[in-house]
Amino acid sequence: MYLYERLYFFVVGGFASAYYWSSSENNNNNAWNQNFDNGNQNNNNKNNTNYVRAVRDFKQTIFSENLSVSAKT
Repeated sequence: MYLYERLYFFVVGGFASAYYWSSSENNNNNAWNQNFDNGNQNNNNKNNTNYVRAVRDFKQTIFSENLSVSAKT
């Protein structure tokens, strides 16, 4: 679900309303797939046909600054 949410919030589009293969296997015969239209995930036999699209890993960057506050009296 993480990948679906990241693509949804960053408005990465152009996906058909269909399932796409992931690179993760469920077992020797099945692999996981993802529907980017509705967020559903399931596993499917590797002999079946699904879409494929290369997706890059997202890295979260957190910026923090040290702020110094002083009061004048």
